[in-house]
Amino acid sequence: MNKLENISVSNMTTIRIGGEAEFVYFPENPDELISLIYELREKKIPWSVLGGGSNVLISSKGVKGALICTTSMEWITKTSPETIVVGAGTRLPRLASHTSQLGLSGCEFYEGIPGTVGGAVIMNAGAHGHSTTDILEKVVLFDTKKLEMISLVPSQIAFGYRKSSIDTSRYIVLEAKYRLKQGTMAQIQNQMKFYSKERESKQPKGFSCGCIFRNPNPKYSAGKLIDEMGFKGYKIGGAEVSQKHANFILNAENANSENMCNIINTIQTQIWTGKHVWLQPEIQPLGEFSEEEKVIWLHPVKRRNNTETNSEELLKIVNS
Repeated sequence: MNKLENISVSNMTTIRIGGEAEFVYFPENPDELISLIYELREKKIPWSVLGGGSNVLISSKGVKGALICTTSMEWITKTSPETIVVGAGTRLPRLASHTSQLGLSGCEFYEGIPGTVGGAVIMNAGAHGHSTTDILEKVVLFDTKKLEMISLVPSQIAFGYRKSSIDTSRYIVLEAKYRLKQGTMAQIQNQMKFYSKERESKQPKGFSCGCIFRNPNPKYSAGKLIDEMGFKGYKIGGAEVSQKHANFILNAENANSENMCNIINTIQTQIWTGKHVWLQPEIQPLGEFSEEEKVIWLHPVKRRNNTETNSEELLKIVNS
């Protein structure tokens, strides 16, 4: 298992923001990850998990303790004519490509999504009218409190729009089992090309976390709300709301987490005041944020009652 110390983790995220982590580990399989958790618990070292870094904002102040990066936990195993088991660190475009070559349909919508399987399960990642729950048959987790592996089927998890009930402060995704359908390679790859072109036509290029906010309801997108309020091109520091898609905030020029949180807070506050609609961030927090930064993950009612929120409590709020 590879281990690095005191390194900047900004290049491990798609938005290129993040301070230093004390330790970064790259386990290659469940046994290595579980052994690492035992070791960290024994030494009382706090830990957090990072996948592909696409739907996360890491604090520019850094990450205390150990950062466990799952991207080396990458495998795809066909277990029956229509089922595959996939490692948590497997990147979604690779999964889509691999299953297309197997003549298995169902993962096409993953084309172009820069995350990993672990994150896709936790966030119920989706696109083009499809979601991870459409093809998920089982997920294997490690319970870091009971120190045991558990297997859950989708009916045992509360999935919603871009969220699930999996508590990331307690559980780590090890692998997922997908049930797909037989298809032809040509048809599957043509569908992937269509999705890829559609994504390129709508989404901006550059460093970003992907969509910042969850849509407030299925009929009214966050991007449309932000656009109507005139925020396209709005800047704070190096962070800028995309001119192409208002639900993307770009790291246009050496932005930091404070710039990102300030611009997100400004958008949230003005839309809450003007439209009385709360835009909940889709992005996950990781690292040591100030109280001023953390407010973007708190509903306005909770903000008034908030005194101090630690990282574990914040994650529970984000995933609720």
